[in-house]
Amino acid sequence: MPKTKQKSGSSKFRLRWFLPFVAALMPIILLSFYTYRVASESIQDLVHAENLSATSDVAQLLTQDITNTVGLMYAVASVPGTVGAVEKQDVIALISRMRALVIADPKIEQAFVTDAEGRLIAGHPTIEHEKEFSDREWFKSVIKTNKPVLSGVAYGTNSKKSVVPISVPIFNGEDDIIGILTFEYGTSHIVESLKNLKLTHGGNVFVVDQNNILVAHPDAGSNKKWKGDISKFIQAEGVIYTVEHVDPLMKKEMLATFLPINIGSNAWVIVAQQPTEAAYASLRRLRFNIGIAGGFLTLLTFVLVIGLARMSSRIQHLNVELTDKNIKLSETASIVRSSNDAIISLTKDGTIRSWNEAANKIYGFSEEEIIGKQMSLIVPEDKMAEHKDMMPKLLSGEAVQDFETVHIGKDKNEVPVSVTLSPVENERGKVIGVSATCRDITHRKEMQQMKDDFIGFVSHQLKAPISALKWTLEMIGDGDYGKVPETLKEPLSSMNEVVSQNSHLVGQILNASRIDRGVIEVETKPISLKAIAERAVRDYKIPIEQKGLELKLVGFDQNIIVEADEEKSAEAVKNSISNAVKHTEKGSITVEIKSENGFGIVTVTDTGEGMEKEMLERLFSRNKVKGKNTAAAGSSGLGLFIAKKFMELQKGDIMVTSELGKGTVFSYRLPLAK
Repeated sequence: MPKTKQKSGSSKFRLRWFLPFVAALMPIILLSFYTYRVASESIQDLVHAENLSATSDVAQLLTQDITNTVGLMYAVASVPGTVGAVEKQDVIALISRMRALVIADPKIEQAFVTDAEGRLIAGHPTIEHEKEFSDREWFKSVIKTNKPVLSGVAYGTNSKKSVVPISVPIFNGEDDIIGILTFEYGTSHIVESLKNLKLTHGGNVFVVDQNNILVAHPDAGSNKKWKGDISKFIQAEGVIYTVEHVDPLMKKEMLATFLPINIGSNAWVIVAQQPTEAAYASLRRLRFNIGIAGGFLTLLTFVLVIGLARMSSRIQHLNVELTDKNIKLSETASIVRSSNDAIISLTKDGTIRSWNEAANKIYGFSEEEIIGKQMSLIVPEDKMAEHKDMMPKLLSGEAVQDFETVHIGKDKNEVPVSVTLSPVENERGKVIGVSATCRDITHRKEMQQMKDDFIGFVSHQLKAPISALKWTLEMIGDGDYGKVPETLKEPLSSMNEVVSQNSHLVGQILNASRIDRGVIEVETKPISLKAIAERAVRDYKIPIEQKGLELKLVGFDQNIIVEADEEKSAEAVKNSISNAVKHTEKGSITVEIKSENGFGIVTVTDTGEGMEKEMLERLFSRNKVKGKNTAAAGSSGLGLFIAKKFMELQKGDIMVTSELGKGTVFSYRLPLAK
């Protein structure tokens, strides 16, 4: 009995301390287990994130590069010179084009053109053995679908290098296929790019096609069988897998991420993998650290509770702030959704981040189609420069207000828009993006066009009766209708001057209207610069003499030949001579011709009253400042505007310098004839 009681008391003692010990130890054990599990999952997540980043980068590089290559091929195939060379079987011309393409893009191992029957026309480098391609799958697919075809990995036509053949149809003017342009896109540069990708725990990144053929591998190269099973990843298109597997090449267990992508009609998989042993090496160290940390957890519980309480209070405060911000964001989003203007947010590199319903209506792209794409999708190539020129101003925090330009919609139609660009700043005031508000001004432009057409029509209708009236007055003055009484000569002269002024005025309005409508043309040819200057001076010699001014002709002994439209060039120069006569009361008017830096130059220098700076800044615009030294009877104020447009149409220009009280110098530049 005594022994039994002693054993019973010992058991109770153990049980009394064992239960609190277990109660205190269980949270530590559970927390340690949970920490180890979280660490394990975190490592997996980190490896997955790194693998995903690497595969995404490679996918973007491949997709963009091949898309650019196909775009280049379409451009080359649709150029009239290429179409004409294929129709004429012009081997030399085609070889020249293929050589230029291969030299310009080192990724193109071979470029060649076949006719619609699959027979080789020309290629670069020269193809010695292969002359018939009608049995190739890419040829059959292009003929069948009338669309570009990207084939699987194969050996090059002229070499044992691994390539991906890309083929696009060449159409004639009747949309019939007359040939096929094929690029053999080398995989070696992909291999080199993959070699440069470094993952934290080693491993590699490679690309496999749907036939388990290596497109590019940093160690194995290209066009080799990969013994892994890729089919289940291809079938689950759009699903990214990260799994453990044994790599058949390295014979190691890997933590691999498989990213399926579509390249043309092919399904490729990009694989990024890291050795499992290296990835989980840190977990072994973690076990020891968890054991050490477990001993301190009980003491830290009270501190942790206090910390959690404070954190809870902070989170509650942040939730209130977040709710307020969400309300403001909802209000802003509602304004953006209901706006009739396209409101687009962009990153600093031009990537589209948001797209409202008005943008959908104006450009035709849905939000799903456009988000993540570049702004260049809706900005024509010839307008990109003006957008880039605005970036320094935006990055400095300034907005760009209401500049008019042209964008393109999904259907490739031009959309005239008025754009306002505003910088988007973060909490520290650093510009992190751009907000673009684009207003469709098609209706306004149409109304402007209607106005221009009406002005052009009215001016044209006025020109004929004014010309008839001018001829009749000249005939009366010349005595064709009998001797003119002395009492009528002065009134006839005044009427003739008024009619001449109105004829000149209508002519200027008509020219301005043609410029606005884009229907004015210049016919340039090699012409003597002296002939242009003499034609401009011809009608002003008598007025200059009558006003008591000296006319100086300088450099007229030179034989300078320019590429120009004689009539329009002389008309432009006449304008400054006319102004010089009107605004020079004493002194001289000098007309000089010379050549300089590939241009023939006509300068008109007067000793007149000169012009103010404000006038010079707006001299060549429609709305230039009117003042005592610009206003003249019968002047439309369009002369210098028209003159500048005439010179620009001939790839020339006008420059002017002036000083009040001393005179003005106009310089007309025309390209020298080649």
